[in-house]
Amino acid sequence: MDITPQEESMIKAFRETDLPPLFVLIRVRNDIANDIANINENQRGDIVKALEKYIGSLWEDYHEGKKSQDKEST
Repeated sequence: MDITPQEESMIKAFRETDLPPLFVLIRVRNDIANDIANINENQRGDIVKALEKYIGSLWEDYHEGKKSQDKEST
């Protein structure tokens, strides 16, 4: 898969801001899901499903971590 200069710039910007990976994945997923001009519907659906698989596991890890922190603070 080729990465366009715009995509490369976006990836660099995400890395430089130290955004959490979960936030970045959700943002990219939403951008792709809403991009009807540049990505055909079949590709968009496949990409969104793949991203959601990664987001789901990170989301579960995030909530498990929060539960652990809440138990420790009480």
